[in-house]
Amino acid sequence: GLGDITRFPFVEAPDASQVRDGLRLLSELGAVETGGHDRGTVRLTPVGRQLARLPVDPRLGRMIVEANQQGCLREVLPIVAGIAIPDVRERPAEDTAAADAAHKRFWAPLDGAAEPTPDGSDIAALLRLWAYLRERRRELSGNAFRRLCRSEYLNFLRVREWQDLHSQLREACTEMGLRRNDVPAGLDRVHTAVLAGLLSHVGLLDVASQAKPERGKRRGPAEYLGARGARFAINPGSSSARTNPPLVMAVELVETSRLWARMVAPIEAEWVEAVGGHLLKRNYSEPHWSASGGQCVAYERVTLLGVPIIAQRLVSYARIDPVVAREVFIQSALVEGQWRTRHHFWPRNQATRAEAEQLADRNRRRDLLVDDASIAAFYERRIPADIVSVAHFDRWWRDARRTDEHLLDLTLADLVQPDADLDNDSYPDHWVSSGERLDVDYA
Repeated sequence: GLGDITRFPFVEAPDASQVRDGLRLLSELGAVETGGHDRGTVRLTPVGRQLARLPVDPRLGRMIVEANQQGCLREVLPIVAGIAIPDVRERPAEDTAAADAAHKRFWAPLDGAAEPTPDGSDIAALLRLWAYLRERRRELSGNAFRRLCRSEYLNFLRVREWQDLHSQLREACTEMGLRRNDVPAGLDRVHTAVLAGLLSHVGLLDVASQAKPERGKRRGPAEYLGARGARFAINPGSSSARTNPPLVMAVELVETSRLWARMVAPIEAEWVEAVGGHLLKRNYSEPHWSASGGQCVAYERVTLLGVPIIAQRLVSYARIDPVVAREVFIQSALVEGQWRTRHHFWPRNQATRAEAEQLADRNRRRDLLVDDASIAAFYERRIPADIVSVAHFDRWWRDARRTDEHLLDLTLADLVQPDADLDNDSYPDHWVSSGERLDVDYA
């Protein structure tokens, strides 16, 4: 209710670029919306009001709100708390190999396997570390737990901070009426919830960066195309660095010698569509007939802030442009006959069209026949405007034929030019010779 933030009389006004960046981020998170009578007015959405009550960065708060929707709040709360504080995992310069080995245990489930296979998700690794520490904390005394943290290259004070922040977030969620799930949630839902706060940190693998380098040169790290034209590489310490998933999200993008992605997890395009629909742009190309599907289809390209999430997906075109879909249906199915149907009018029309073809052959004149556009117009006049596919047609015709079985029957008059001058005597359909009647065909 304070009006346009850029006109508010601050004692020390924030930099205008920072205000723009903040509003852009809140818009990405679905926390604010603009418009109405005063275009400068920014209003909180229901999601934004929930974020305002959470004592964490808006990105992290968005993860919590989405986790409540996805039914995985119990799993996401420790992830959010772990992201909000400095990393509890330590990597001393004099003992990096031992520290890496201790931390890589959490790249895959701790099922007793000697060499677990990484799944490429640092988010999942953080959640496994949390579960492991909680279990060990219940089993060990305070001093023994402290020694455990030291031996496994974990910062004890940060672990305590992690636990304290988790408790605070759990209490805040309870006050807001957000419920933790009783049944364990799958990692797909967990990653979807985390993704809701990281939509501008999504990256698509640049396949060209994986090409074999020239002789004498080393292959660099794989590059990812990020939001708004940014390019980044996965931090070598990430579990995703060796697998190079085709689509990833990153908790943090840090600029050093280059732009590096830290705490990375592979994601699916379907997850992006589930939580980032308000940021997606869709383009469609090459609408065409699908005989197997009985409808007009097209190729869909979906981009998120410039990142092509889906390059080429075949989708129904009827919901996108029903007018064009109807035109393609009539032209391809009814005029060109690219469909399989048992409707009785269809063989009758095929026979009539064959008779018209024979008439044109008989008179040696292809100009006797009407063009495809005229046949399409015949069907357009008789078929309702909302019929755009074979499925729609079948439902409509089931009732329409009871009123008029011959509504869609073509006649010779519909297929032959109205001003055609036919000379049937010059081109007889039979010939009499020696008292025998011989049928005559023309080609």
